[in-house]
Amino acid sequence: MDFIIKSRYVASFHDDQPFIIENGMVAVEDHTITEVGKELDASGKEVYDFPNHVLIPGLVNTHTHAAMTLFRGYADDIPLQNWLNDHIWPLEAKLSADQVYAGAKLAAVEALMSGCTTLNSMYWHPNSEAQAFNDVGVRLMLGTPLISGINSVDEFSSIIKTWHEKEGDMIRVALTPHATYTVTKDDFQDIYEFKNSYNRTASKKIAVHTHLAEDKNEMNLIHALAKRFGFDIPLKVKTPTEYLSKLGVLDKDMIAAHCIEMNTKDIKTITENKVGIATNTVSNMKLGNAIPKIKEMLDYTNKIGMGTDGPSSNNGLDIFETMKTTAIAQKSMALNPTVMPAWISLKMATYGGAKVLNWKDSIGSVQVGKKADFAVIDLKKPYLLPITRLETVLSHLVYSATGNDVSDVMINGEWKMRDRELVGINLNKLMESFEKTVFDMHNN
Repeated sequence: MDFIIKSRYVASFHDDQPFIIENGMVAVEDHTITEVGKELDASGKEVYDFPNHVLIPGLVNTHTHAAMTLFRGYADDIPLQNWLNDHIWPLEAKLSADQVYAGAKLAAVEALMSGCTTLNSMYWHPNSEAQAFNDVGVRLMLGTPLISGINSVDEFSSIIKTWHEKEGDMIRVALTPHATYTVTKDDFQDIYEFKNSYNRTASKKIAVHTHLAEDKNEMNLIHALAKRFGFDIPLKVKTPTEYLSKLGVLDKDMIAAHCIEMNTKDIKTITENKVGIATNTVSNMKLGNAIPKIKEMLDYTNKIGMGTDGPSSNNGLDIFETMKTTAIAQKSMALNPTVMPAWISLKMATYGGAKVLNWKDSIGSVQVGKKADFAVIDLKKPYLLPITRLETVLSHLVYSATGNDVSDVMINGEWKMRDRELVGINLNKLMESFEKTVFDMHNN
């Protein structure tokens, strides 16, 4: 179906620079953007008019664990390693495929309702997670965590065959070694051999998604893993980034989540190797970890995006909250209010995120040839006024708006939310079913 969307403002990015069109129009044909401008020919086309709104690219969440909606609020105010070892991992060991489906479906809807159209999730029972997102109609990159001694790279073959390059490119699969301190040297290298072999013939290249440099104690954990599995750490390696560099597994296909405990040499190493950086400021701060050096990273790369992390450690999936928190944290760290202006934060949450996921060929910006993934924000709110110049729109999006201000969402050329009402999904029934799943999970 051909149609045109009119909006008071259209805000996006082109060649890493922002643009805003007042009284803008976007033409869509066969799920794809065909024109962007001010006075497009609407003859014979359905027109959707948003007179008091701003249309932006769908937000991209570059790192999460979607089905951890199941554990939201379960173990708060606890340090990362205690949180994982004493609370989360024991529960995850008992998870069923049906429970993951319920958690992932709620996550897909939660993200959708706050303007996020693409998520990158690492979690168990990946077929259930993929099916949940496919049923809602939200884009997903996914993979089951590989942890040495528990599973192996062989498990990825089946899910890749089932989901990757399928469903009209709505679902992609990533190889997901959990972290430097849970995956052995041999397993990391096996993953890269698998990835390189697959990508020689794949039309949609497969990515590698891992946690990197999240915790100050990570190098000690790597040494403990090496002792347990009987392998050597290369000499003179002092940081997790140096460790992966010595293994030869840093490249353009890697998505590295967190990237907190990095010195300048580490930052140069990952950026020179074109690694995609998925920052998670809100989750990092809540878990008492440091804040990533995004200001310095931006000196070397634009392949940097935003993630919420899981909805248990965050405790939500609202990228608007992440945009604001990330920007003001960088200003505070630098003691400089000019650091990370609003448009950089919005770019990281859209165009930059698509680059990180190696999905920039079809998403991340309102440009001809890209898929029609849009979030429409209602500007008629007391805290989103006044708009005195075009740049004010970007400031309002980052510093004032929340996910609840998203009125309409389109993914792949199809409306998924209209005036805050989900299309084809009964939200009350979904929430009731989810709550029953969680109750049964904790009481059986």
